[in-house]
Amino acid sequence: MKLIPILAAAFTLMSTANAQVLSEDFSSGVPPTGWTHVMNGTGQGWIDGSGRAWHEDENLSGLSSDNVLVSPAMDLSGVSGTTLTFESETHYSAYLANNPLGFGDGVSSMEISTDGGLTWALVWSDASTVDYIVTTESVDLSAYDGMSGVQLGIHFFGTYAQEWWVDDVVVGDGGTGGGLVLGVTGLVSGGTATISLTGATAGGNVMLGYSFAGAGPTQTHFGLLDLGSPIHSLPVQTADAAGNITITAGVAVRTASHTLYAQAADLTSGTLSNAIAEPVL
Repeated sequence: MKLIPILAAAFTLMSTANAQVLSEDFSSGVPPTGWTHVMNGTGQGWIDGSGRAWHEDENLSGLSSDNVLVSPAMDLSGVSGTTLTFESETHYSAYLANNPLGFGDGVSSMEISTDGGLTWALVWSDASTVDYIVTTESVDLSAYDGMSGVQLGIHFFGTYAQEWWVDDVVVGDGGTGGGLVLGVTGLVSGGTATISLTGATAGGNVMLGYSFAGAGPTQTHFGLLDLGSPIHSLPVQTADAAGNITITAGVAVRTASHTLYAQAADLTSGTLSNAIAEPVL
């Protein structure tokens, strides 16, 4: 298989796709519309990093960066098994405070507030030990099922410490499997990429759609996709007994310096995965 546009068929999804209450790819800028940027320190804080939210390792002469991107309030009153998924990339991870081999004071975290931002609860903290790797993270937020006025905070703290990129933030109904989570590694032109999917229906069929035309959204007969048209697909895959899929695909040389946009659908349960946007190196 080659990750190049070769199929003309539309990528269609079932109308029962999982409910998303928040979906942000930062393509409209940082902070996006409806979000707020809380600056607790000096410096420039969160900025646009080529279509991702980026906080660099600001050198502020010994002062600390302490800045939060705060989402709009979310209504989870009708959501069950709430799950947060997002893409994360860290540079200078040795400066993270909770890196076992680290020596800095940096903290990259996801936090939740239910009182308008007065107090925050930590739900995820970066403990990366490897740099320049994009990971797809999944966080169980089911403790907030049924609540309204829930806000997500993307919190950076550090004294000339780490750099952090965040993208494709999705909060929605994760279902019993904790959510359909798509990830891809090895996107190097002329090489072989590995595509992984977790949280699918055991033994069920899954379709993977991809595009090099942007993040959409694109209206289909069955709902909106976070993929730009034209949308193409790989052959339907079957999940193993644990609901996992791992496949490899050749990366065409002609795709170098392009961005691959991809999203998967569990055709058995009708759930939709997180969308990813990864540059081909």
